[in-house]
Amino acid sequence: MTVVIDNASSTFVRALKEMAKLDGASVSVDDYGYYPKSTVNSILRADRQMEKQRKKGTLKVYDTVDEMFSDL
Repeated sequence: MTVVIDNASSTFVRALKEMAKLDGASVSVDDYGYYPKSTVNSILRADRQMEKQRKKGTLKVYDTVDEMFSDL
């Protein structure tokens, strides 16, 4: 069975998880807000890829916007 509860407080979620334990059930929480899970995963993948490139030195990063504009 699937139950969707929008805008639940953290107190409610904790109580719901404790109630689920009594029945041997489980509760999973998707806290992605208005964005679909696929969009969030895509952004997180891109972030990991950019971080790898930054560490390798293959991604150009700027400390200020002025530095960026001077390269344009």
